[in-house]
Amino acid sequence: MSLMKKVFSVVSAALFGATFVFFPFGAAYAQEMAENVDPAVIIAYTGDVFVTQAELDAAFAKIPSKDRLAFIRDGAKVDGVIRSLLKLKAVANDARKAGYDQRPLIPEMIYIAGEKELAEDWIQEVMRNAPVPDFEVIAHEDYIANPDNYRTEELLDISHILIATEQLSQIEAEQLANLLISRLEKDPDIFKELVIEYSDDPAKVANGGRYPEMRRGQMVAPFEQAAFALTEPGQIGGPVKTEYGYHIIRLNDRAGNELPEFGEIEEQATELVRQKYYEDYQKAYLRKLLSQPIVIPEGAVEIMAKRHFGENLELAPDYNELNN
Repeated sequence: MSLMKKVFSVVSAALFGATFVFFPFGAAYAQEMAENVDPAVIIAYTGDVFVTQAELDAAFAKIPSKDRLAFIRDGAKVDGVIRSLLKLKAVANDARKAGYDQRPLIPEMIYIAGEKELAEDWIQEVMRNAPVPDFEVIAHEDYIANPDNYRTEELLDISHILIATEQLSQIEAEQLANLLISRLEKDPDIFKELVIEYSDDPAKVANGGRYPEMRRGQMVAPFEQAAFALTEPGQIGGPVKTEYGYHIIRLNDRAGNELPEFGEIEEQATELVRQKYYEDYQKAYLRKLLSQPIVIPEGAVEIMAKRHFGENLELAPDYNELNN
């Protein structure tokens, strides 16, 4: 069965929709049209609601160009789009028949929706026509100028002893932590024994107090700052106070924080530069469009506020920001 026949076979029950052409002439007109339908114009209909080839193309245009052909080759997906269009058009058609499109604010809502669609498509067109620099050259220049941005993520292998302040006072917990540090200074090899005997970390049974791959952002701030300040394997820091109590931290090892050769990361670096370029280009375009001051005529805000809050303007928020 051809795709065209397949499409017509599944849309007779009409379920979905998303366009604005409609035929408010009833089933009799639809029957008359069915006998003379031009498949070059109309791809599907149900009752007095039609989806045109142009409307379907407009729906397809929303699909990224790199994925569009594969999408159109998938009959089930095309069926879904047609059903969606029919559903939306059927509902909109019914609303128009009921005169709902003429109710207060509905025309304005329709207009704003159209403006949004136009603006979004135009932004894409602006971006498509943006000048294209040599992103690989820019990426390499940035790699040389800002090497720290390209270093691999730093990982810490750490162990800790937690002296909680649930049963002990702050002073008692800190004193005990300092005592344990003194013992570790004399004999660093007893760290594991002290973890088992003193640590209040409930995970110690499973991990012996060790956390082998800690990244920035995974630890509470004071703990993280103290942990990343340790530089040599075996170095012990603390006591560090957090919301959980006092911590004694031992650095077992550090990994990562290495600068790879540019060739190893060229593809990723180029893509990052490309994304940033287009983000900055769009922001600059919008700034240029909105470079003129925003002006709110005298009295306009008060009129709007009274429309929504009546005379109780003390209930209204401050609307002065746009004029600043």
